[in-house]
Amino acid sequence: MSQLSWTLLDDFGQQYEIGLYHGDRSNHVLIHINRKPIVVDFNIKDDKKYSFFVGHELCEVNIEKDTDRYLYSFITNQDIDTPLNLARKQQSRKYFMIIMAIGVGLVLSIIGLSYWLMTTSPT
Repeated sequence: MSQLSWTLLDDFGQQYEIGLYHGDRSNHVLIHINRKPIVVDFNIKDDKKYSFFVGHELCEVNIEKDTDRYLYSFITNQDIDTPLNLARKQQSRKYFMIIMAIGVGLVLSIIGLSYWLMTTSPT
């Protein structure tokens, strides 16, 4: 019997415990969030992916069949367009533009200072 758990801390400070049970003989799968079942699936013997929301996060639990055992993974999908992921991308663009503006300002300041020093140097 495989039992795993992961802890997710979302962007708003909420903590979630995601748990997985996969029976050895029955191959039944149970996924729960904070001990409340959200997925029950029967007789899972091959690869399977489960997608679900935890708060505002789109999460995925992957089950992969290896030769004689199963491999499990838990990820938050930040590539797909969800409202939270779109807000993250917009925030990243905003920070990128601020950093670029600061960088351009520094380069122009250095060029201006260099020009001023070259034109005011005593000859």
